[in-house]
Amino acid sequence: MGAEKETIRQVRRTITKYNMIGRGDLTVVTVSGGPDSVCLLDILYELKDELAIELVIAHFNHGFRPDEDEAETRFVESLARSYNLSFEEKTANLDIKNENSSFEEVARHARYEFFEEVKERLRAQKVAVGHNLNDQAETVLMRLLRGSGPSGLGGIPPCRDKGIIRPLVEISRDEIESYLDRRGLSYVTDSSNLETRYLRNKIRLELLPRLKRYQPRIIELLGQTAEIMRNDEAWLEEKAADWVKVKAEKKAETEIHIPLSSFFKLPCAFKNRVVRYAIKIIKGDLRGVSLRHIEAVNRVASGKKPQAQVNLSNGLTVKKIYDKMVFNITEKEEPEDFNYFLNGPGTFQLKVLGCAVLLKEIQEQALPEKLRFPWTAFLNADHITYPLILRNFRPGDRFVPLGMTGHKKLKDFFIDLKISSEVRKQIPILTCEKTIIWVCGIRIDDRFKVTPGVKKILKVSFNKQPAIF
Repeated sequence: MGAEKETIRQVRRTITKYNMIGRGDLTVVTVSGGPDSVCLLDILYELKDELAIELVIAHFNHGFRPDEDEAETRFVESLARSYNLSFEEKTANLDIKNENSSFEEVARHARYEFFEEVKERLRAQKVAVGHNLNDQAETVLMRLLRGSGPSGLGGIPPCRDKGIIRPLVEISRDEIESYLDRRGLSYVTDSSNLETRYLRNKIRLELLPRLKRYQPRIIELLGQTAEIMRNDEAWLEEKAADWVKVKAEKKAETEIHIPLSSFFKLPCAFKNRVVRYAIKIIKGDLRGVSLRHIEAVNRVASGKKPQAQVNLSNGLTVKKIYDKMVFNITEKEEPEDFNYFLNGPGTFQLKVLGCAVLLKEIQEQALPEKLRFPWTAFLNADHITYPLILRNFRPGDRFVPLGMTGHKKLKDFFIDLKISSEVRKQIPILTCEKTIIWVCGIRIDDRFKVTPGVKKILKVSFNKQPAIF
């Protein structure tokens, strides 16, 4: 009984170490019927009075192996009866024909979706799953073979979001099997665990046994490595979060602006953490984001082009716009072209812009002392003939900016002001006989400015800033 008690004590220490369970928590125990989940159930049952927790069993039947899956379900149902615990079960027919993910990924997603549904419906606080120290070691090796960085080598976290906990993560598979044997507990064996077509199974059945010849404690040491990596990454992510909160500007739930002047001062390793954290808070997670994505963002940031873009996974884009990087996951539609004819003084509704524009002819004495307002312009009406046209930017546009004598390409004018190509397409341009007279909200053409002795003055004003900005 001593070895069994020591295993239970080790699980208790893990629960305490990571603050996995609080007193009174209702915990959903995920039981597949395999050795890990049966051990998890039995140990939590042994600890339930000490921890003052309640348990409920949840079993997900993938429906992939009809005979085996059904037998496993009936086995877990009988376990629930023997422990006098509630039993939640779901059978799913998984189809991956139209999926981009592997069967393993689709099955994992469906399984955790079911556990979350049970947790929410029963108002449980935790979901306990049976990953053990061997699973941890296999994960570290698998990610090392795939070229993961420090974050990936942190392996399986003992606790993760949505109340997922892993009480067995610090005990080995040998300890689990010994515990079950001493307790006389039966379990089912998943035949797919012996198929070496899966990388994890190859690592478990072929690579780890070879590595044990060189280092008998390889499982334990890989577990220690994962813990060191997780602790370092947690600290670095906290620092990256602090930096982003101070330096970056969150425009919306799905958009963050990072100033390049501050970003370039960071050490290379910390730049990667900042990029990862920015992606995480915009996307919600880092699934599908690899080192090559991070490097692509850094190349765009440090490149010579004043404007550039990299497309990451699931619609996430990172754009360099002059002196900032914009992380955005919202797919913006191309701005709609607009072309409004303004036949003379009056008020015109601008549907695309979400506002109205007012044209009014006034006398010189009605001019305010200050003539420059962002969305109001005073123009020399002696040089104006109707109709005027209000439209958006066109390639080849030129005008004479107020205060200058020569023509300037509107594109170059926008570049000088560091106005992004996206915003350029949305700025209203007021024209008269194909000549630009006002780049609305920014600058009038010098040839249409009001000078002493002007007889007619046209006041053009927007009732509010256009909604497209």
